[in-house]
Amino acid sequence: MRRRLRQPIPVRVIRYRLDDPGRPGQDQYVVLTTILDPVRAPATALAALHPQRWECESVLDEIKTHQRGATTVVLAGRTPTGIQQELYAHLLVHHALRALMAEAAADHPRPVDCDRLSFTTALRAARRSVTILPGIFSPEHLLRAWHHFRSEVTEHLLPPRRLRSQPRAVKRKMSNYQAEAGRHRNWHRPTRSPREAIAIQPP
Repeated sequence: MRRRLRQPIPVRVIRYRLDDPGRPGQDQYVVLTTILDPVRAPATALAALHPQRWECESVLDEIKTHQRGATTVVLAGRTPTGIQQELYAHLLVHHALRALMAEAAADHPRPVDCDRLSFTTALRAARRSVTILPGIFSPEHLLRAWHHFRSEVTEHLLPPRRLRSQPRAVKRKMSNYQAEAGRHRNWHRPTRSPREAIAIQPP
């Protein structure tokens, strides 16, 4: 194990700032990646993906709250293997739904961002397609279900996400440090999206 840890891993360092008057005092951001080819993954593209890391919080909410059901719903498995299988099933269902949503967004007459599609709408549409005619998975039925799913999830798009900026401040009541939420109450509002405001810094 120690010998393995001694072997260095080459990484690429990307430093950037957000050039936006609505984001004053922003520090320099640093992204480390093992993708060393700048042609395959330009620095600007990787920097633009960095804010998307917060999407993992939405994914957890989609699986735990909406897909799994109400808070009273628990996993049905009674053995460690059964619980593991059920967890994998939830992850596979979520991946399949998100893949269908991405395809529906790309097939839209005016391609839209997947963030504009509602996960709960997609979940309800998928559930209806398998409960109306349970056990029927003929090609014709699957194609008809896909058309219904695509039209339903793209009929009412969510509004574009507003630009947000959250200052780093102590907000917890139980803390050894003085809360700083008060002076950040009227915090600046970004005027440009992160992708538009990225300014790559020289190495």
